[in-house]
Amino acid sequence: MEAAGPQDPRDTRVDQKPVFPGEGPGGTDPALWLARLRREVPHWGILHDPFAPAWIAVRGRAHLEVTRTAFELRDRLRPHSGRPERS
Repeated sequence: MEAAGPQDPRDTRVDQKPVFPGEGPGGTDPALWLARLRREVPHWGILHDPFAPAWIAVRGRAHLEVTRTAFELRDRLRPHSGRPERS
């Protein structure tokens, strides 16, 4: 196992801490996560509130998911994406 070094700037995992405006773990912009989530679950509306902090997914009137991180939201929406889970 490798020692923990500097975080790869391509790492899009944002589950370590809340993301605030202009800030992101490893230099990751929340807009990148918004684009990624919107691409993976196109039938959901995805929003990010950096001041809450909250990541919100809405589908119709009956479905609402609210999480603290984009990574957690992605995990909750994975069953709705129509894509197989990676192992």
